[in-house]
Amino acid sequence: MHAEQDRGREACTTRAVDLFGFEVQVRFRVHNARLLAYGWHWDGVRAEHHLDAIVQYHHLPGETLESGEFETWLLQELEAVVRGGATFEPPRYAYRELSVWQALIAIPRGNTSTYVDLAKAAGTPYPKLLAILLKNPFQVLFPCHRLVTKKGTLMGFHPLGVAVKRRLLELEGVQMGE
Repeated sequence: MHAEQDRGREACTTRAVDLFGFEVQVRFRVHNARLLAYGWHWDGVRAEHHLDAIVQYHHLPGETLESGEFETWLLQELEAVVRGGATFEPPRYAYRELSVWQALIAIPRGNTSTYVDLAKAAGTPYPKLLAILLKNPFQVLFPCHRLVTKKGTLMGFHPLGVAVKRRLLELEGVQMGE
């Protein structure tokens, strides 16, 4: 059984999805054919670890898998949110810290907000907000990439980093200084 799991895990590390010019590995959490979250990283095993942290934090049921169907869905949703300015409609589930995700969705395409302002809007202490954002079940769709520091600089965007965050903002028409 362990050998089969290891082979399956190894096979999972070869798939990549094009995230606006960045090749990333994506894993999905699915329950009753319904997508509840995804995690990504440059490496497949780390994508699973990212998703595992999200699953544990939100107490998500289901199974973790790769899926061409969900990859297609994700790419369409990312295009709609980042390039088209659509507002993501999350699945009905009791995600922890719902006020944070709702406040993020309220930041329109082409705009940014500060982490401090988001913390105030969500009624969440700033240090706690930073920890919560690490467990975003729909990163980019819940647009945490639209957050900047009080000085207007970029930080965060775990696990993909500031270069990806900058690219997403540029696609939305936001120009960030170096």
